[in-house]
Amino acid sequence: MRHEQREALHEIVGNIRSGRITRRSFLERAIAVGLSSTAAVSLLEACGGQPSTSTSSGGKTTVNLYHTIPTATETYWKEQLLPSFEKKYPNMTFSPYQLGVEDPKVIRTKIKAGGSTAPDMAWLESGETGTYVGANLLPDVNGWLNSHASIKQNIFPSLVKLSSYQGKVWSLPWMTNNTAMQINLDAFNAAGVPIPSQDPTKTWTWDQFADACKKISAKAGMKGFLMNNGGPGWDAWLFHAWLGTNGGTFLSDGGDPGFNNTAGAETMSFLQSLVNDGAIAYSAPGKGYDPSGWYSGKAAIMANGPWNFPDLVKFTKFKFTVVPYPINKQPAANTGGDQLFIFNNSQDKVNYSLDYAEYMLSDDFQVKFNIESGNLPVTQSATASSEYQAHLKQYPFLNGWVNGVPYGVARSSLPQSTDAQTAFGQKAWDPIILQKANVQQSLASAASAVTALKQS
Repeated sequence: MRHEQREALHEIVGNIRSGRITRRSFLERAIAVGLSSTAAVSLLEACGGQPSTSTSSGGKTTVNLYHTIPTATETYWKEQLLPSFEKKYPNMTFSPYQLGVEDPKVIRTKIKAGGSTAPDMAWLESGETGTYVGANLLPDVNGWLNSHASIKQNIFPSLVKLSSYQGKVWSLPWMTNNTAMQINLDAFNAAGVPIPSQDPTKTWTWDQFADACKKISAKAGMKGFLMNNGGPGWDAWLFHAWLGTNGGTFLSDGGDPGFNNTAGAETMSFLQSLVNDGAIAYSAPGKGYDPSGWYSGKAAIMANGPWNFPDLVKFTKFKFTVVPYPINKQPAANTGGDQLFIFNNSQDKVNYSLDYAEYMLSDDFQVKFNIESGNLPVTQSATASSEYQAHLKQYPFLNGWVNGVPYGVARSSLPQSTDAQTAFGQKAWDPIILQKANVQQSLASAASAVTALKQS
């Protein structure tokens, strides 16, 4: 027996003794590494037979999924999408749990508590990846995706990167979104400002954006841009897109601040110039995500996302569209959305979860779920499908977000990344944008705080 076979069998034996894989999976793996079926059965018996798995009272394997899908979409998902998946797996009980508010600490608490309701899957943004990897909570999703090459090649590369940590994929994109510029067409026309292209490679520049803000402020009876008034998560997320359009990166793979350099200083100086020009209105404090200032005509341009779709399709106060962030060096968008995290519980649970992932990444699911939710498909084929293209033709403003998906900038998934974004908001964004503080000094202060997080 080769060394590689011995190592593989050693791992398999350890898995079955610890209860991490089922009898079926054990036999499949043993045979795959070169053991005969007879020898595999003998080895199984020597290990104590079939490991126990978590089952419901009816003998079915229960798979728990924790999520914060909005109520209307949740109802659609349960009634229109899940039944066809569940029908294929009569030995599985699929149990969704609604958390209400997405809080990673809640999932951590439930993982730690264990028991029959412990998470087997979770709908979360990608920021928890580094923490989960460090705690060895995730199975080999990377291997599964590599063995399903057609699925991997179909996911937008920007989202494969979002799903990755330290060179490996650890979660799978369920849906995606980003922010782009919602613009008031009536105000643009009143100020004589050209309408930017929805093509991220041909859209407006920083200079054209600044010019539009000044002209609208002077001629259209409102301010040009609705600027974020603090809020540690939202301001850092918006900054990812602005910095990306200038060729910069917020945080390196090693956790070093990437914003305290020429690209970062130019970006924050540009945003501060909009404030100094008197061309902006502020959002409510800490509520940059709130679109009410744009709907009410306080400002003609706002960075926001496709989750506003249900309201936008009913909005008639003024004509509008959505266009990409203005570029200085390259197109960019701040990738958002939620991932499917699968936890390393029994192999049966992992197998069923990966089967769900495969269904989740199908065109049928991606098109239907994202038309209903207002978010964006994560695969190229779903986006190009006739059904989704008809949806875009009916609501062409959506192209402002859809076209940005390939240019998405992923947020860091390092364990300290959330604290790094908070430090940037408090020590850089707020002083520079709200108090007109010195750009270089504020960025240096934020960078020092981020570096301290890496060292702690």
